Amino acid sequence: MKISTKTLVPTLALSLGLTLVSNSFAEKIYWVDEGTDKIQRSDLDGSNVEDLVTTGLSIPYGMVVDPTNSKMYWTDAGNRKIQRADLDGSNVEDLVTNASNGIIFVCGLALDITNSKMYWVDFSTKKVQRANLDGSSVEDLVTGLGIPYGIAIDVTNSKMYWNDTGTNKIQRANLDGSSVEDIVTGLNDPWGMTIDLTNSKIYWVDNGTDKIQRSNLDGSSIEDLVTSGLNTPRGITLDVANSKMYWSDAGTDKIQRSNLDGSSVEDLVTGLNFPNGLDLGVDDSPLAIELDSFTARQIENSILLNWTTASEKENEGFNVYRKMGNSFYTQIASYKGNSELLGALNSTVSNNYTFTDNSELKNNEAYTYYISDVETNGFETKHVAQAQTVKFTLNEEIAQTKLDYVLAQNFPNPFNPNTQINFQIAKTQDVKLEVYNLKGELVKELVNENLSKGSHSTNWDGTDSFGNQVSSGTYFYKISAGTFTQTNKMILLK
Repeated sequence: MKISTKTLVPTLALSLGLTLVSNSFAEKIYWVDEGTDKIQRSDLDGSNVEDLVTTGLSIPYGMVVDPTNSKMYWTDAGNRKIQRADLDGSNVEDLVTNASNGIIFVCGLALDITNSKMYWVDFSTKKVQRANLDGSSVEDLVTGLGIPYGIAIDVTNSKMYWNDTGTNKIQRANLDGSSVEDIVTGLNDPWGMTIDLTNSKIYWVDNGTDKIQRSNLDGSSIEDLVTSGLNTPRGITLDVANSKMYWSDAGTDKIQRSNLDGSSVEDLVTGLNFPNGLDLGVDDSPLAIELDSFTARQIENSILLNWTTASEKENEGFNVYRKMGNSFYTQIASYKGNSELLGALNSTVSNNYTFTDNSELKNNEAYTYYISDVETNGFETKHVAQAQTVKFTLNEEIAQTKLDYVLAQNFPNPFNPNTQINFQIAKTQDVKLEVYNLKGELVKELVNENLSKGSHSTNWDGTDSFGNQVSSGTYFYKISAGTFTQTNKMILLK
């Protein structure tokens, strides 16, 4: 299965909340319903509700989806278990149980796919714990808490955040549990929470005041976002690329969403029975295009975008999105007004596209771009995972930025477990070559040094930064050399 996932900015997982995954497959909402003891999913607009797991559950709480390995994980507080299954609900496995590891009432759950770890909070034992993704090697990280419910992982900065309804705080610590800090205090029964690293914000739901709120990562500048119409809100997550937040409300038996500022609240799924944890993920229904590569580079006073599709199905055309610095994305071009953005409709061969951003760009400013494809039925898929950032400069470096930068396709591809990556740079400079997984998490840094002008080659042996073999799937390798960046896709097939 090939999936194009979210941008490389926030690397998060959370409990009693959601995590957005933008993909080349149909996006879905997955949730646990405590009242009916089910795991269900629907389309993003709330239609096509499906039952996935309907037996053996008792008070399910947390839910998180691992699109890299096509798995979903959840906590079952009544049976004192952490479990996982395939995305269609098949192949249910017990990972951590009370009998083997002493967990009692697990609520929040988070995944660190990069390091093959899962984190959770247990409000009965008052702990933050972690284990391998298969449930082995359980560790206590933080003990002596009040009543912890939600947890989120920031792999990029090696931090974990959790909320504690016993002390009415949001706290954080290093991933090993050291250096615990109070971030937000004086709350009233906080439950779900998540982090927006792009804009350095924390979002959370407060069950006691029936509010959705946010603050800076250090807890300052608290804002009320949604203050009416809620009744026992539980989970929350962000789709930063589309400026949306999603949450579950157990009191009104709904899943809802709004803009990031709390405006334009929508009911997505209604008629549930006390929904708790939920997450956004995918199914295996392919959408319009399979995007092989996407690059952005500065050419004189413009920025040139280039992308290649491996195949297209009912693809009417592309839209282009851009943001400056840490601002939000806005659409700057559409296939409706630009002939070069028209799609090939149906194609089984590779197609190449280019678009030049000739707008007035600011000197020394970072611009980030991604594209979306629009099907003939109007359905839009945003390929945020392959977003590219260019620092625009109006100095002598522009003259040295030429088209003789190359990042070749790895060979062999697919591979197991070794593959070679060749690249060429136009001048002597600092070069980075990194491997990312489908969640946008850094897997391994292959090159980080000053290299001479010309051709170079490196190998990847399919291991992460700790020397562990990674799982089969799709990975991205990204080169950064001055103003040149490019990301290509490769497939590890065992």
